[in-house]
Amino acid sequence: MFSLVFFSAFITCTLCVPRQYIFVNENKTWTEAQSYCRDKYTDLVTVENEQETVQLLNTVNDYNSIDLAWIGLYDDLNSWKWTLEDSDFFKEGEKHFRKWYSPGPVRYGENICVSMYNAWYEKDCNLLLTSVCYDGRENASAGYVFISLYQTWKQAQSYCREHHTDLVSIRNEHENQKIQHVFSDFNNFETWIGLYGTRSWSDRSNSTFTFWITGEPDNAGYCTAVSFSDSGKWKDENCNYEIPFVCYSELATSRQYHFISVNKSWSEAQTYCRQNYIDLATIDNMTEMNSVMNTVNGSYNGSAWIGQYDDVNSWRWSLDDDDFYQEGEREFRNWFHEPDNSGGNELCVYINEDGKWFDVSCDNTLSFVCYENSTHSYIKISDGRNWTEARRYCREHHTDLVNVRNETENQKIVESTGGGVWIGLYRNRIWSDNQFPAI
Repeated sequence: MFSLVFFSAFITCTLCVPRQYIFVNENKTWTEAQSYCRDKYTDLVTVENEQETVQLLNTVNDYNSIDLAWIGLYDDLNSWKWTLEDSDFFKEGEKHFRKWYSPGPVRYGENICVSMYNAWYEKDCNLLLTSVCYDGRENASAGYVFISLYQTWKQAQSYCREHHTDLVSIRNEHENQKIQHVFSDFNNFETWIGLYGTRSWSDRSNSTFTFWITGEPDNAGYCTAVSFSDSGKWKDENCNYEIPFVCYSELATSRQYHFISVNKSWSEAQTYCRQNYIDLATIDNMTEMNSVMNTVNGSYNGSAWIGQYDDVNSWRWSLDDDDFYQEGEREFRNWFHEPDNSGGNELCVYINEDGKWFDVSCDNTLSFVCYENSTHSYIKISDGRNWTEARRYCREHHTDLVNVRNETENQKIVESTGGGVWIGLYRNRIWSDNQFPAI
């Protein structure tokens, strides 16, 4: 179903997206600052290189009046990853198997890797330990290989990748016991395994750039602040500390549009644009709409295709956190003869008293359920709000609108709320170049 109807000719564009930094001189906690930036701009700032550090510093005219400000980097205590990035190696849930010592990791410092002894321990990645490699090659003489060399975690990773497959990934209790049994002769050695922890950016970007003050992070807190008094370098702080912050906004100002006065179907126009340019036109605001109109410059009075269409399968969850879902959980649905998109504008989802899901207009006014990450609980908000207002409330006061990953969670939400509430699932009209405009 195509939702914006321009017909005869078509318009394509070329895109690059520069960023604008916005310094907000209001004292807020890191979470409050994140909500503010997401509500009014794009997100808390992500810094990808030293040039962007200079740009960030230039957002404040008087360095002497400002010491610290939040940026988007934080330490997600659940963001442990395996170095072996082979999705076929792991079955459902196996990436999340852990065998921590009691009471478990506290994530001290920036470089946190995991060692194995009688249990799993968090360690500074620069320590020198033995290691265990996994060898998945067809001609391998053994699946697990003990390496008696004392190396840092990074050196051990490189060694395993060069001589075998990778540092060992442990998927379940059986493998954990097998490795301990195989190396029982080396039970006095603490060895590296392939699990490590990384800090994350609020906007989920993959930037690996760091700019820490010497001695930082020092476990003062899990959120990151930029120091304007120390050349824009970073330090970790308690996330509840109230300081100013820096947002960023993506400015789509560098798009070039091309008007093609040839009659084609939408699919034919899409194919032509992808072959000769980038894609059919994506339009994010009135400035870009004016650019489109200026491309024609009064020489054409008919209609023209642009890139937006209605993909009935493009359901998404409001909480866009990969670590929150195990394999297949993003796709859980509990429809009741739905979705039917009655009236052509049913883009949001509520759950009824029987636990069944219905698509309705996002402008409806309903109670809603927030998910609270710190306590892993659900909070019903009885105030009637439309879906967008409900999501904004949940993000400001809790974590997000509730996401439902399986039948057990679905039933738990019904029992705790009685149904008739918004959940975090929504469907967006999307652009041909796969951009999802915010609902």
